[in-house]
Amino acid sequence: MKLYFQYNFAHTVEVKKMPAQTVKIAISLPKDEFRAIEKRRRQLKQTRSAVIAEAIRQWLKAQQEAEDVRRYIEGYLKYPETEEEMAACESMSEQLLAHVEWEEK
Repeated sequence: MKLYFQYNFAHTVEVKKMPAQTVKIAISLPKDEFRAIEKRRRQLKQTRSAVIAEAIRQWLKAQQEAEDVRRYIEGYLKYPETEEEMAACESMSEQLLAHVEWEEK
C-alpha cells in the first residue's frame, strides 16, 4: 500500500493511503498552467498525482453540487409551494421576528 502526503487548506499535512487500484493517465496542459502548478505544488511539497487527484475530487464534488441544485430547482418548479404554505411561512416569520429589535440605518 502506498502512502502520499497532502497539505490541506489549513496547511497541515495529511497522510493518505493511495487506493489499492490506481490508474495512470496522460494529460496535456498549457505551459503556463503547468508551470504554475509545478511552482505551487513544490511549495506545498505535493506530488503531481496528489495535486491532480485533489483537483479532480473538487471538480467531481462541484459537479455533484450543481446537479443537486438543478434537481432542487426542478423539484420546486414542478411542485411549487401552495398559497397556503406561503401564508404559513409568512405568519411564522412574523411571529419569530416580532421579538427582534431592529436598528434603523
